[in-house]
Amino acid sequence: MREVFRGLVAAAAAVLAMAGVAAAGLALLGAGRVGEPGSLTAAAVALAVGGTVEAGAVPAGGLPVAVRGSLDVLPLGVSLAGAVVLGALLLRRREDRGLVRGAVAAVALPAGLGVLALTARGTLSLPERVTTGAAGLARLPLTGGLDAGFSVAVGPTVAGAAVGALAVVGGCLLGTRFPVVATAWRAARWPAAGLGVLCLAAAFTFGGTVAAGGVLLALPQLVCGAVLLGLGVPWTISPASALPVSPGGPLLGLSAVVLLGAAVAFAAAYRRPGGPLRRAAGLAVRFAPVTAAVLAAGTLLSRASVDVSVGAFGLSLPVFAARLSANPLLALVAGLAGGAVAGFAGSLLADAISVSSRVWKR
Repeated sequence: MREVFRGLVAAAAAVLAMAGVAAAGLALLGAGRVGEPGSLTAAAVALAVGGTVEAGAVPAGGLPVAVRGSLDVLPLGVSLAGAVVLGALLLRRREDRGLVRGAVAAVALPAGLGVLALTARGTLSLPERVTTGAAGLARLPLTGGLDAGFSVAVGPTVAGAAVGALAVVGGCLLGTRFPVVATAWRAARWPAAGLGVLCLAAAFTFGGTVAAGGVLLALPQLVCGAVLLGLGVPWTISPASALPVSPGGPLLGLSAVVLLGAAVAFAAAYRRPGGPLRRAAGLAVRFAPVTAAVLAAGTLLSRASVDVSVGAFGLSLPVFAARLSANPLLALVAGLAGGAVAGFAGSLLADAISVSSRVWKR
């Protein structure tokens, strides 16, 4: 029963962490002007585990016409907060009963997020420019604006939460049984935290609260997208051609800094036998597949779609659809190449830092 209780606590803490990050990000974005903060926060948490937000609007004048839309995007900043809290609490005690804690959390987390998804519904206060734009898009003769609302599909939310919880539990079990995996988790903690704080500070300094809110909700997408662009992997948006940021260019330096910093952190945490070149080659072999897997998974999790349609008299007409995506195979290849180079260079740099530190202490 003690392990059951710990599993329930881990799941509850993960949900609270996700809700806290979502609420803070939406508050910085000023989302309270659009809808009720509690229901919007619940919707953002549901999106973070794979849920889909369905929105609809009807003319206030009573015309038999409805504008419907759906949003499918993962705010990975919220997802990451829940995964980190859940994993940290599951790994806090490493007795043999860790499997019991993980099993309980894997059931309790989807159940809790399913209940939260039921509360993710409410009305929307659309700005005048949005109402006018919708009227022009659908050719609606609006006189009293739009009565708009939103809700979240519970089924996809529960299913996505179950998959995510099982992934975190599986990673924790691997970490307890394979020291290399545990070393990778430990090595990634502080560099990731430092990068997050740096990005939030930069966003707030140069873009204000709105930029900081966007970074808080979508920091993993932004980092993954920037690194992939720096490595030459394009992000496309349809039906338009491509994003205005071209692959390579200035983002190549950012990609090099991020990958090199992660490789140095991994080299510092991992005990590597042999001479400098042997250690560098060994780290390159280990770091490359990890980088490739993270970037490929990032492209899959960072996909987004928006669909808008107009319905009248039982008919539905699509009027707008947008997709954001990147090729995961290209991300995999780029991650292998970039991770190998960063691992080799990071190992040599870590050795140089270690030697310099010993000389300085003398």
